[in-house]
Amino acid sequence: MDKRIHKTDKKVILYPGLVKRLIEKGMDALKAKDGAAALEFFLSAEEHEPDHPQVLFGKMLSLVELGRLHEAVEHTSELLKEGIGDYYDNLQVHISLLVQLGQYQDVVDILDAVLSENKVPAQYAESFYQLLHFSRQMAGDQEWLAQQETEPEGVPEDILHMLDSRSPELQMQAILQLKKLPDVEATKALADFLQKPEQDLALSSMALLALQEKEYEQPIHISKVDREAVVIPARLVEPFESPFGKELLKQLDQELEQESPQLLEFARQLCSAHLFALFPFLPEPEDAGLWTAVFHYCASERLAGEEELERMAERYAISARTLAKKAAEVNQLERLVYQVNPVYTGNENP
Repeated sequence: MDKRIHKTDKKVILYPGLVKRLIEKGMDALKAKDGAAALEFFLSAEEHEPDHPQVLFGKMLSLVELGRLHEAVEHTSELLKEGIGDYYDNLQVHISLLVQLGQYQDVVDILDAVLSENKVPAQYAESFYQLLHFSRQMAGDQEWLAQQETEPEGVPEDILHMLDSRSPELQMQAILQLKKLPDVEATKALADFLQKPEQDLALSSMALLALQEKEYEQPIHISKVDREAVVIPARLVEPFESPFGKELLKQLDQELEQESPQLLEFARQLCSAHLFALFPFLPEPEDAGLWTAVFHYCASERLAGEEELERMAERYAISARTLAKKAAEVNQLERLVYQVNPVYTGNENP
């Protein structure tokens, strides 16, 4: 750790606004996807204000960015027990981490208790009920899923049945299991899944990225939202690794970072979900400025409840008609996707 920000350096302790500055640096590091640097800043801030909600929340986000999910979930558990920060924000993150770790029974136990009190704010209730339903299903399946992981060869029949089921949750779990299996039959199952008509858009993207990771070199025919292409999965570029994706995120940051971090985060989430659902296609036209306006408008409309179309169109120097049309496309695509995990984060986990 940099000795210049160590708690024993009295000159630094006297510097006004030190903790606020460390928090800002930590958030900047998180936006740059530098989890290690972010954690250093938040740990330094914690030395001075150990109970500061933003410091503790930032520390948890840093652990998530570093993939240290077990430590992160222990941290959110402490935040909940100590009553630090917003309870339901912390609970939402805690539950999300437990789901990622496959601790479905813990999710069921927690949400059963929380929801039984009938005090959950409306903006969290629907999400919690969906997670409870999903976790109940998965908790019942964990025993045989564990048995499948011990299979020495081939693809367990149960995974193939999950992939062929009508349950998006089970299909998602099957894709994740097939992604881990080195067997040729696992790769074939993913390729066959993509050739079947009317598959969920997000699940198709997940399967395609799994084949990309397996360096699958055979052509695959992809059809999504009236668009078709034959692609080689191994040669595909992930949505936010493309020049368009990078420029889109850059412009969203430039427009919204200072205006409202919350609005920026929501706009990025909408953007991520849209690009992930379309993958391997990109939004048309490939105009980052236009789509910055679209996701800004959609996020503002949802967070604030209303947004002036003409004002937003004027800000970005585009026609209100075009903006309205593209915003409608975002909403329509969202309705087509069963949002098992609606926010694309890269490698299934910008």
